[in-house]
Amino acid sequence: MSDQPPVSAPVPLAQPAPRKDRTWIVVISIIVGIVLACAILPLGGMALLLAFDGGNAAATVPGSRWQEEVISGRGNDRIVVITVSGTIGADAGDGLFTTGLSHEQLLSQIRTAANDSRVKAVVLRVDSPGGSVVASNELYVELKKLREKGKPLVISMGSIAASGGYYISMAGERIYANPDTLTGSLGVIVSLLNYDEAFERLGLREYVYKSGDFKDIGSPLRPPQPEEEAIWNALVDEAYQGFIDVIVEGRGMERTEVIRLADGRIYTGRQAKALGLIDELGNLEDAIEGAKELAGLTDALIVRYRSFNTLRELLQANLEQNLQPSDPLGLRAIAQPRAPRLEYRFVP
Repeated sequence: MSDQPPVSAPVPLAQPAPRKDRTWIVVISIIVGIVLACAILPLGGMALLLAFDGGNAAATVPGSRWQEEVISGRGNDRIVVITVSGTIGADAGDGLFTTGLSHEQLLSQIRTAANDSRVKAVVLRVDSPGGSVVASNELYVELKKLREKGKPLVISMGSIAASGGYYISMAGERIYANPDTLTGSLGVIVSLLNYDEAFERLGLREYVYKSGDFKDIGSPLRPPQPEEEAIWNALVDEAYQGFIDVIVEGRGMERTEVIRLADGRIYTGRQAKALGLIDELGNLEDAIEGAKELAGLTDALIVRYRSFNTLRELLQANLEQNLQPSDPLGLRAIAQPRAPRLEYRFVP
């Protein structure tokens, strides 16, 4: 008999319990991940934009809502470039990342530059077909106040600086334009849309109860009466005479000569120079050099202002825009048209 202990039979290893199909868990996880990504990534991207913003140096202007973004140059003396872009007085906020400044923002930038002792001159870059008579006049008045504080104001006309764009340029001490800039369109316009025949074809009708014969002047649902046309023409002529006054003062020209030129036509930069409507042919850099000369500077820090918004303010603005009711067919615009207004605006 052997002394070796008997070899026991091998014990079978326990088999793992079959795994249940977890495909549905993976699918749900992917869907949840996509939803969270869509919700969080825009916020993260916005935060990164605010934090880094392309690496441009910026410093908050004391006592204002603006930051300085350095364009070029050096030193403590500043020349501020302020850009008027698009229709003057138009509603701002066409998008979260809109680059155009609202009317209130433009006024704020002009006042900030006027009150900053470090700012020695301002270059107003105008790229606008004009706009509201009132908004144009408000900008012009603020620019004149800036000059009254001893700060030279130089105008640089971009692709277009017509009508109201030319009006605000009259506050400048020197005007530069590209040879192919479109300027001029000196005059006033008011447009009245009429669609009474369209309403009649659609079977729509509006009943108006008014306290006076002219309470609904400019109504798009009926043709204008001769007396109403006389009222509109008187308003246009009054605003036109105000435009002529500004050009006479700004350019030092004879009134009869200004009236001869102010028939609404547009001019190129070359033509405007020949007619005495601008001073020099040149671009933005030429205007900046002209501002240095007028301010008596050999060098300066060239800056522009940008808004210092918190992430919360940006998101709030975007939310307010998204809450605006949609009007894909344009019916709201027809039923509630914009009130007529006098404009210094180039309208092809």
